[in-house]
Amino acid sequence: MHLARYTWILLLAGLVAPIACGSKGGASDGDNGGAGSSSGGGAGGGSGGSSGATFGTADDAGGAFTGSSSGGADSGGPPIPPTTVFVDNCTTGAASGLSATSVKALLAGGSAGSMRYLYPYAKTIFPRGLIAPTLMWDGASADYVYVHLKSNSFEYKGCLAPTGTGQILLPQNVWVAASAHTGGPKDPYALSLTTISAGKVTGPITEPLVIAGATLKGSIYYNSYTTKLNTGGGGGGAVLRIIPGQNVTLFLGANGCTGCHAVSANGTRMVADPLNPLNMGAGASYTLTNGGPANPTPLVNSVPNASFVGIYPDGSLYIGNAHPNPDPNATLGTAGPRSGQPLSTAPVHAALYETDTGNMVGTCGDGGVCSTNIPPGAMMPMFSPDGKHLTFTDNAIANGGGLATMTFDIGSKTASNYKKLFQVSDSSTYPGWPFFLPDNGGIVFAIGNQADYSGGGIGLGIAGMGMIVAGATSDLYLADVASGTSTLLANAVGFATPADASSNTTYLPYAASEELHHNFYPTVSPVVAGGYFWVFFDSYRHYGNQGQQRQLWGTAVDVSSNGTYTTDPSHPAFYVTGQELGTGNHRAFTALDPCKPDGPMSTCTTGVDCCNGFCTDGVCGQPKPRCSNADEACSPTHMCCDQTLQCIGGFCTQIIK
Repeated sequence: MHLARYTWILLLAGLVAPIACGSKGGASDGDNGGAGSSSGGGAGGGSGGSSGATFGTADDAGGAFTGSSSGGADSGGPPIPPTTVFVDNCTTGAASGLSATSVKALLAGGSAGSMRYLYPYAKTIFPRGLIAPTLMWDGASADYVYVHLKSNSFEYKGCLAPTGTGQILLPQNVWVAASAHTGGPKDPYALSLTTISAGKVTGPITEPLVIAGATLKGSIYYNSYTTKLNTGGGGGGAVLRIIPGQNVTLFLGANGCTGCHAVSANGTRMVADPLNPLNMGAGASYTLTNGGPANPTPLVNSVPNASFVGIYPDGSLYIGNAHPNPDPNATLGTAGPRSGQPLSTAPVHAALYETDTGNMVGTCGDGGVCSTNIPPGAMMPMFSPDGKHLTFTDNAIANGGGLATMTFDIGSKTASNYKKLFQVSDSSTYPGWPFFLPDNGGIVFAIGNQADYSGGGIGLGIAGMGMIVAGATSDLYLADVASGTSTLLANAVGFATPADASSNTTYLPYAASEELHHNFYPTVSPVVAGGYFWVFFDSYRHYGNQGQQRQLWGTAVDVSSNGTYTTDPSHPAFYVTGQELGTGNHRAFTALDPCKPDGPMSTCTTGVDCCNGFCTDGVCGQPKPRCSNADEACSPTHMCCDQTLQCIGGFCTQIIK
């Protein structure tokens, strides 16, 4: 037996052993839909929907796992080479109380009738590394359910007790194993669901889904004004953090309501606003460290113009927003993106600042014209992941009705080569929150109907002071940088085709009036994973049978081989497991975790983990000069070993064809 194969047997044994058989009914302490509950189990395993699974090859109907492998189930390494692996939780390990007769009936199936999936959506592409999804349906009651997940490389049969009405949390160890054996879009999974209630079998219903061949890197930082995790004296609003595969934790806010945050692409700096209406837009800057504590001590307690800033990728600089004022002599304004609660004031003009001191870079004169060439009307600025480009909504274009790009030189700390990229045709709509794709070929942004570019407070659980606008709408778009062509991210927001978008016909399970046009604050992970860009946003829509909620969602975006984006490259959205339910979550800002230096103590799964960009035998470093593997550093002079990979965002990247 090969060593790699033996290691994988032990790993699977470790995954299976702690799992007990599911119990009928009742909610798990994971994604059970209760208000304020976290969605999913803790690190490394879901605590609800347990499996007692037995792993085996396809022809032995159970028994010990004997499939070959070359990596861990969720190690961040390459998927295991194709080999059919069978996981049987029906022949053995079925849910307590489920009779052999009922198992036989479930496996035989019946009529689907009106039964349908509510979540996940058909053709969703999931990243590896997240807590397992909860399957939700209507049209059939269930005492027990039969879940069948099958591809050419992996098959799972689970006879389980539901974890809630119309819900089953897919066992975490099964999701990890399925992720490890994924073939990506070339070998999609078929997900089937059958129920039995009082002897009546309904189903199966079946839909396709894909698990991408790589784990999300870094962390997701988001804001909630009603989180139940913030028990400090400040209460209320806070910045929270999701490490993929774990439940959310409080990161910032115990000393006061905090939000409007931004994080550098390398994950070393954060700037956030304590939402004090009297601070004139000032906030604080923070150093982020691997394993650092919640509520870190600020680097600077009061840095200027600190709401929704654009931070340079290495964290050294940030651009503060313009807040226009029609009075030419004013120094403070209230227009543009909110600098806290409504009517809070902040500097009229945008400017460049040092993150670690709050000092302005260069000088600014009359009309906010600065020596750095940062346009005075720049709003919602964002640097590209490589730091060479800048995008923003420009107040100089139709009073905030357009987007622009510039190049940026870190040596001189100046911007140049201004280019108008996009302008809305409807003056009652506002383009905002632009964010570069890692290849710099496209910019994701939102178009909404709120002059402050917000979501109008919909679904955030806040009230008073004009914070909620019932008619606020927004959708996500992608601008091609070369041509300026804009495209609706139709699949991500609920449309199967552009024609469906034109007719407002949605594939989402509930009425269009409840599901559509509430998609806000897009951000993009700074690196490719599994051959896809990953866009995150908050959406007020139905999450399965949990009702309408403002929650965090993600979508896989196809990477263009030539860097142009003139058609919709998005896919149906996935729910970000690990966040709180029922709390109103928004601004899902994604960033890498701080990198690790070379050395034997710096373990890694890919070069993305390492400051030098190379991971050799699970340790950061490059003992001998060599070409770059997938997810390792690359440049025009340092090539990828596999010539089918492309160098995107400084890393060797797979392109899905």
